[in-house]
Amino acid sequence: MTNQTTKEYLDYFVTSQNPNFAVMLKGKWGAGKTYFIRGIIEGWENKQVISESEINLRPIYISLNGISKKNEIVELLKAKISPFLYSKGAKFATDILKGFFKSTLKIDFDYDNDGKGDGSVNINFDPISIFKSSNEKIKGNRILIFDDVERCKIPIDELYGFINDFVEHSQCKVILISDEDKINEEHTKDSKYKYPVFKEKIIGQTFEIKPDTEQAIDFFLDSVRDNNIRTHLVESKDLIIKIFNISKKENLRVLQRAIYDFERLFNFTDQELAKDKDKHKVLIKNYLSYFLIYFLEFKTGNEDISSFQQTQFFSDDKSEKKYTQYEEVVATYSLLHSTKLFTSFRLIDFIKNGDYTDLVSEINNSTIYAKGKVEKDWEKLWYWQLLDDDDFSSLLDNVSTSFFTIEDFHITEILHISGILFSLIDAKLYKKKSKSQVINRAKQIIRKINLSEFKDQRGFSILTWGSWQKAYASDKTEEFKSLVKYTQNILGEIKQNKSAEAVEDIFYNITNQNVDDLYQKIRNYNDDLDNIIEYTPMLAKLNPKKFTETILSLNNDSIFRLKHFFEYRYFPEKTYSNVTIQDHHIQEKDLLLSMHSIISKEINARKNKKKVIRKHVLTELNIMIKNSIDRL
Repeated sequence: MTNQTTKEYLDYFVTSQNPNFAVMLKGKWGAGKTYFIRGIIEGWENKQVISESEINLRPIYISLNGISKKNEIVELLKAKISPFLYSKGAKFATDILKGFFKSTLKIDFDYDNDGKGDGSVNINFDPISIFKSSNEKIKGNRILIFDDVERCKIPIDELYGFINDFVEHSQCKVILISDEDKINEEHTKDSKYKYPVFKEKIIGQTFEIKPDTEQAIDFFLDSVRDNNIRTHLVESKDLIIKIFNISKKENLRVLQRAIYDFERLFNFTDQELAKDKDKHKVLIKNYLSYFLIYFLEFKTGNEDISSFQQTQFFSDDKSEKKYTQYEEVVATYSLLHSTKLFTSFRLIDFIKNGDYTDLVSEINNSTIYAKGKVEKDWEKLWYWQLLDDDDFSSLLDNVSTSFFTIEDFHITEILHISGILFSLIDAKLYKKKSKSQVINRAKQIIRKINLSEFKDQRGFSILTWGSWQKAYASDKTEEFKSLVKYTQNILGEIKQNKSAEAVEDIFYNITNQNVDDLYQKIRNYNDDLDNIIEYTPMLAKLNPKKFTETILSLNNDSIFRLKHFFEYRYFPEKTYSNVTIQDHHIQEKDLLLSMHSIISKEINARKNKKKVIRKHVLTELNIMIKNSIDRL
């Protein structure tokens, strides 16, 4: 049954005399149920001119989302009915309301429709009584629409019993709107009866609302504020419909959010891109297509959409290829391969967290606008299944030869080339070298290249996920993992050395002038330590003898100040009530033991009785170090 057929039935239902049953409109979240009902309510309004002594009831729409008590529904009904309790002519119809009054409710009204209040009446009424009344002066169809039934916290059998009173005794036309599957799942666990039993007593007809994709998209596109982007989106309407239908998500709310976020993303891009209208049109079409695919999948729980078009050339795992239905769109609309446009984890990061910086940078530097940019041979070989035989043979020979003869590669290129060769060996398309030879050569190059400036990304490691907007071929194989592990070990050593250098730079360069700067320096974040410096075993990285010599070079005042630094370090509760000794403190115990021994010898060696203050401050410092050792 179509939505139009449902509308025709509802038009008949709300004008019938006394149907004595309710109608259910069901559909999944985002299917457009609320949008559908709001679109036809206006046609049910009683717009006839009535006398000023009559009440003109109009359809009442209420969301039950979060409602936990029946009296909350009553209060909502009161709020909705209040504007109807005085006539269009503005004279209050007190004769109609006799029997409805209870105590007080203030209603303001405007006699002459000039927008200014002309008076008020204090009443309290029973809204249910108004619906039950057979008073001929209460005009209009008595239509009650209860939305979000599945989100109501009242037990479903109690809720239906409450609503049934309007159906049986008030001659109301009641329409319930819900994701009925959620009712079956969540709301009938504690009920004495199964859901179909009490549903049958109140609901006479059930209709499923299907997304009216074209109409909804027209509405969504009309809401786009940027005129230039809206123009492109309107031109791409068929493309949007195609992707939405292929996705089978049937969730218009997610689609609406996708269009909203796409507009937001492109508002961040370089406005100079739009000056080349032809290229900008191609840019919008390509990014819009992939953005919708990723957004629709990710927002409905398919987080592995990031693998789309990434491993299709290398993996035999069918799970890696489950989004190939979208390849029809790619072919039909002549889209570029996504790996030529963006890095998938950056697109996911924007969809998930709103982080647009890196993604916008990729868009601003899109290959669509690139002049004279030439893909490297290994990049072309990455798409080997799409190549002609002659191109494949030529590229493979070039990539293999360069890999085994030159060493001018970035670490990510080494991983890419190794992964591609692994996949071609598995496919029996590359026989000149074995996997072990590829591994040995890759390690040889990795050892010789400079990795000291290499920076990996937080959240998405470019050593494990991919780079150059592409995932690594054969990344699930043990051979590839061994290369990643080998690289990580080398980077770990570099990082450890650099972190040690950072700490040494702080503590070996303590002077009488900067001793008080220690507190601020160790509170800084260090990339090589991946932490705030003081939250690491920073002193464990020092040479005890060299650090002690640095301390002994200070004057008495500085040594006294340094004593307080050790107290701050190993008695943190004196500074911060919620901080205690941690593992990173305990790892520094060996350094303190060595320092205590060296300083003790220095104190015992001092025979010059004139330097009593020096001996005193060193003794005080050593006592603090000894107390710290005992603490640890």
